[in-house]
Amino acid sequence: RARACTIAGSAAPRRGAASPPRRAMADGRLLFTDNESHALVDALPYIDTQLGSAEVAQQVKALIDEEMAQFEPRDYLADLPYPDLPLFNSEVIQQEFARIEAGQPLVGADITKYQVEQPQGNFAMDHVPWKKATEAAHLQLEHSRLRLTNLEMLERWGRKAWIAHSAVVRATERELGEEATGLRAEREEVNKKRKLDQISCGNELRRLAHELDRYRIDNMEVERGLVLAEAEVERLRLAAVERGVDICGVDAEFAAQLKAAKEAGE
Repeated sequence: RARACTIAGSAAPRRGAASPPRRAMADGRLLFTDNESHALVDALPYIDTQLGSAEVAQQVKALIDEEMAQFEPRDYLADLPYPDLPLFNSEVIQQEFARIEAGQPLVGADITKYQVEQPQGNFAMDHVPWKKATEAAHLQLEHSRLRLTNLEMLERWGRKAWIAHSAVVRATERELGEEATGLRAEREEVNKKRKLDQISCGNELRRLAHELDRYRIDNMEVERGLVLAEAEVERLRLAAVERGVDICGVDAEFAAQLKAAKEAGE
């Protein structure tokens, strides 16, 4: 995966994009440091000019596909502690979890105790069914009384309670809105700074690239001039030899070549 990032930089964050949040562990460690080779991943400001090429895009895709074919996902949560969820530690929730784990069906609420039915047949002469029916009637009467009480309280205090609740909700909304606005402003500042850094780095990289091209052109011109100069020197040497002019005193390299040729001939 690092090769694909090195070639195209496409795996790096986009220009002007905010970095992902770095969540800290309980001991102060950052979560992303648990990933293997995390030091190879950095939010460097890539200036990609060749990604528009179809050839480069195909090469990057081939590298990514090759890496993904060998990639074995691991359990990234294995080393993390379980979150503290006191709500799920209650006896009722634990019983429900045990029922789900055992594959037992969900049992609905028992509504028979809310039904008031007159005992019929042989049960009409038994005091136990009558006692249960009486208790169910008392339960229904109490339920109706509570509903009536709630309606009376709602009629008397409901408007004021709703006004007070609305005020609390508006205050909470205002506080959360201000917090969200502050976070958005901080995010925008980070994005602006990264964008400016990106532009600055891009300008510097382009300047260095132009300077490198200029040095290459200058070196090519120098090499071309050297080749022409060497060709002119050889022409002058040949002309001097043809005319019988001794240039060994002024051309030490030519004199060394002649001496080496004589020694080789002997």
